[in-house]
Amino acid sequence: MASTQQPVDPSAGPDAHSSAPFPPPVLRLRLIPWDVSCAVATLVTLVVLAITTDWYPRLFGFLSDVCTGDDCPPVPYGVDFYIYPVVWGGLGAAISAALIGPAVSLLKGWYLSFWPLLAFGIVVFSSVAGSALTAFCVPYWHWQG
Repeated sequence: MASTQQPVDPSAGPDAHSSAPFPPPVLRLRLIPWDVSCAVATLVTLVVLAITTDWYPRLFGFLSDVCTGDDCPPVPYGVDFYIYPVVWGGLGAAISAALIGPAVSLLKGWYLSFWPLLAFGIVVFSSVAGSALTAFCVPYWHWQG
């Protein structure tokens, strides 16, 4: 079968392949009322819980047990140096997920309501990981050998 395409003259320039210019892309935001209301309600609930409750000492009370002076005995593999980066990095990631995530979801067309829940999960995970690292290090800091 013969091709119906016409040969293009290379000296005709870059616009020889297109017969009409492409229209500019249109940005369409995908907003679902229940999704937006759930995301806003969850974010407001998380902010109220963070401000008005005593969850901080319960989640991050182990930070008072961390040995931070120069006289701390060494811990295998330097695990004690990772406690603060894990905790503060987790909090930074959670705040970023709660604030930047919904904006990305608007542009990509994803659901919005899972970002605040993901942020809460990241806070809990960083708390548990920091607590586990501290529990590993405490016997080395208090060892009388």
